Amino acid sequence: MIGEIRAENIGVTIGSRAILDGVGLTVKAGETVTVTGPSGSGKTTLLLVMAGLQVPSRGSVLLDGNSIPGGETGRRLFGVVLQNHGLVAVLTAAENVALPLQARRMPKQEVAQRTRGALTAVGLDENSDHLVQDLSGGQQQRVAVARALAGDPDIVLADEPTSELSAEFRGVVLKMLSEHARKGRIVVIASHDPEVVESSDRVLSLVDGRAATSDAVPVDQLPEPPALVGRPPPTPGRGPAPPAASSFHRPEGRPPA
Repeated sequence: MIGEIRAENIGVTIGSRAILDGVGLTVKAGETVTVTGPSGSGKTTLLLVMAGLQVPSRGSVLLDGNSIPGGETGRRLFGVVLQNHGLVAVLTAAENVALPLQARRMPKQEVAQRTRGALTAVGLDENSDHLVQDLSGGQQQRVAVARALAGDPDIVLADEPTSELSAEFRGVVLKMLSEHARKGRIVVIASHDPEVVESSDRVLSLVDGRAATSDAVPVDQLPEPPALVGRPPPTPGRGPAPPAASSFHRPEGRPPA
């Protein structure tokens, strides 16, 4: 089990624009850390770099002092919730959750059990055989959370995992993430949501690609109180949506057409 993930002096430059500039973050097993800041501050980019999904212009990400392993060995360490969900619209909710488990060559019975358990935990047991394209935006977000947690990864990186959820399911998802950390796992969340911030052990605040502190700090030491971070309206389809799911976002709670 991974005991620590460390992002050191991360810089990401695209053209002449610095997306991240010298950002550092260390998260230990058992912790939930939220990366917060206004839109465009670099939260998503930091999570992608920490997941090994984007190569930084400078700096490094280390797991217990070592580079992220390549291939399937590295992938199975992470559960990632993408801001645009990253689901396959023409597959069912259950098929989406099962895909990464099948890629690990788990026995069919275990895949079925983990898939069912993860979807039940997010309140989608009765929607497991529904195509993603027929689910609301909030339901899709819950499928993405279920998929990230189903494999019991050492590290969960979740980008705005509550942005399209009702108050009820926001609480459900935050409880699941907190419980995952309490099992000795690492949880890092990017979010504007004050409720997410307040549920964290520590917080790293980004502004224009730079961290307000040298590392994440306890909530009561934030440069500004969580209430001022600002929760964005739950706008379905925020950010670039994948082509397969771009036209299938409906507000949480509204029945599919």
